[in-house]
Amino acid sequence: MGRYDEIISRLLKTSQDSDDVYAAVTIGSSTRKAIKADEYSDLDVILVTSDPESWLYGSRPDTLGKIMINFTEPTLGGGTERRMLFEGSLDVDMIVFTPEQMLAAVREGAAAWVMNRGYCVIYDNMEITALLQEHIRVQDKVVHTVMDEGEYVNTVNDFFFHVVWANKKLLRGETWSAKMCIDAYLKTLLRKMIESYVLSCDKNADVWHDGRFLDRWAGEAIVGRLRECFGHYDKDDITKALWNTEKLFAELAEKTAKNLGYAFPEIAAHYAEEYLKTC
Repeated sequence: MGRYDEIISRLLKTSQDSDDVYAAVTIGSSTRKAIKADEYSDLDVILVTSDPESWLYGSRPDTLGKIMINFTEPTLGGGTERRMLFEGSLDVDMIVFTPEQMLAAVREGAAAWVMNRGYCVIYDNMEITALLQEHIRVQDKVVHTVMDEGEYVNTVNDFFFHVVWANKKLLRGETWSAKMCIDAYLKTLLRKMIESYVLSCDKNADVWHDGRFLDRWAGEAIVGRLRECFGHYDKDDITKALWNTEKLFAELAEKTAKNLGYAFPEIAAHYAEEYLKTC
């Protein structure tokens, strides 16, 4: 992570010179052993401070470099993250916690999923190092839990309900709504089913989160079919993408049910497919 050495050095100095900063911890690609950081990687930081407003909305991050673009968004543990693009296309994502939020996130497990692949404490004025060693188990390969039968059935029904819903939008001429459902909402459910299918075949598979590195772990057959699941902003092409998305999801859902001994919602699947055929 040589590209970020100067920013890390400035963050350490700012932390040491500030009464309100209690800890700074780097996470993400800069600290993990599996699929290490490359030239496109960002720098992910958890900053613990008693003055979160100045770090989230004020000028405190200006001590790290020249910010070209920045915005905030909600993040884990009820916190807020400031995402900043510094000069030189240096991308820094800073999760800002109060000490109380940080302690709760670690003790209650919210922080585990962003720290269990690796972390590095670069400043500690609250004994966070010992707490992390106690609660965070760093792993080269994360063990995942497949969805239980209740979640599986609900996910399948959710998917097929929205297959019908999206097709109605297409027939009405609501192209934008249909495409966003098919290429966003339905794809999120498809990604969950791909994860579950892969895990149902190999419980030790490392499926990452939110589709990260999916091309590496989903298998060539699935990745190849995904090419046909996305369409242009065109009714006929979107319809084709919907059909291909439905077919892939249905096949994976049925195989997952068989592998795990779950009940496949055949009525929902049959109804949605028959509906598409009649439209």
